Amino acid sequence: MDLGSTVVACVGAGVVPTLLPYLPEDLTKFLNVGSIGISFGTHIWVGSVAGLTMFRTLKRRTFGNVQSKLFPKYATMNTACSFVALATFLHLRKLSPTDAMSVLGSTLEGGALIACLASNLLNSIYFIPATTNLMFLLHKRERELGLEDQVGSTSPLKSDPNATEEDKKTLMKFGIHHGISMMMSLVSVLGCGAYLYYIGKSVSF
Repeated sequence: MDLGSTVVACVGAGVVPTLLPYLPEDLTKFLNVGSIGISFGTHIWVGSVAGLTMFRTLKRRTFGNVQSKLFPKYATMNTACSFVALATFLHLRKLSPTDAMSVLGSTLEGGALIACLASNLLNSIYFIPATTNLMFLLHKRERELGLEDQVGSTSPLKSDPNATEEDKKTLMKFGIHHGISMMMSLVSVLGCGAYLYYIGKSVSF
């Protein structure tokens, strides 16, 4: 799933605002809470349960290959969910464009939704593809040098005496991009959590 797929998914989600005036309000509320709930659950599952299980079970390059297929889908789905949540929120609030900017910038719930959308977009469009490309460069060099692939390990290039300065630069770039990508995911999951807290405050049983 590449940039084109991300654009298609976002355009698909972008159709939602044109349909909202024709939907019952309860269904719109369901879409709002459901989209944030899906995104929140996806973050928790992929970032902890599935990710840690694969890291501790699969050889590092196999783990990386799986992640290279999983993470673009993960980021694209979260981006689409964030867009749906934001669109339904604005519709339910019946906000004009001017009022929308004010609410999104000055309230917990508005800021949370913007943080989710921005961080997921950055991951979808740049950080995950860039991190994946750098990872494949490292894999290629490891195979060229005949380095062993192990379970739950970092790149053996870090300690290999045959690693070149270019290899070390690639390792550093990978670490930076991977770290920022993880930070973007953290921003999104915290945004989802903050918004769900906002929703929870208004629920009564």
